[in-house]
Amino acid sequence: MKPLPIFDGDQPAVIAALHLPPTPASQHPGAQPMDKILSMALKNAEKAVKAGVPALYIQDLGDFPIAPTPQPHSVAVLSVVGAAIRREFPSLVLGVCMMSHAAKEPLAIAQAIGAQFVRIKVYVGTMVKAEGLIEGCAYEAIQYRAHIKADDIHILADVYDRTGQPLGRLPLVDEARWAAVFGRADGLILTGLSFDESMEMLRSVRNAEFKVPLLLGGGATAENVADVLQVADGVIVSSAFKSVSGWTKEAVLDEWAFDRIEAFMTAAKTSR
Repeated sequence: MKPLPIFDGDQPAVIAALHLPPTPASQHPGAQPMDKILSMALKNAEKAVKAGVPALYIQDLGDFPIAPTPQPHSVAVLSVVGAAIRREFPSLVLGVCMMSHAAKEPLAIAQAIGAQFVRIKVYVGTMVKAEGLIEGCAYEAIQYRAHIKADDIHILADVYDRTGQPLGRLPLVDEARWAAVFGRADGLILTGLSFDESMEMLRSVRNAEFKVPLLLGGGATAENVADVLQVADGVIVSSAFKSVSGWTKEAVLDEWAFDRIEAFMTAAKTSR
């Protein structure tokens, strides 16, 4: 498989995480109508593309509490929004990440909308998360990707996603080896509980030389992204693009600020 285009060029490998507001079927008090969700998604994507962000993934972050299994409305919303973004921005590297744990659904959505990658939060092992025990799905993901003939869709797998705790924690490098070697992930995402911990995680796995891209999953800012990209191959970012952070209704509905995106990308380019 060829590497994602963001890892095969002169531009910094920045992936914007586009978190959608709560959907009508979520029963969330901040739920938004579909026309507003779609409008917000397209506005944010336009700002990212204009500022030079090369990749973006969509995620149903606003629909919490998280369902233990993917819901039909989540698949529908991500498909509609993803297809609209693909039509408007055909050259954008596009991805899918679902809050509910699954292998098949994000891959199916990605294939349907012409996306190039998925992010899977629990790929190997078992984690304790707010929604309960979540078991790795590497086998199902690899088998289903082959079954639908979607081998061109990259799987970016989290190692120790910070929204949960591993059940029977192993040394980080061993867990990364499970994902990269035995799980055949196409890239690894690492995120600690602090920025310093994240950097230490990246250095440890980098030294193991698994020959797959390493990405920081969170905590990047315009002030630190150049340092991150000296260690990692790429970075995932969302909060740094907003003026309001957190899980409040105001934060969930806050749109990306173009000047923040532009400042982040300018800083990222200094890492080259």
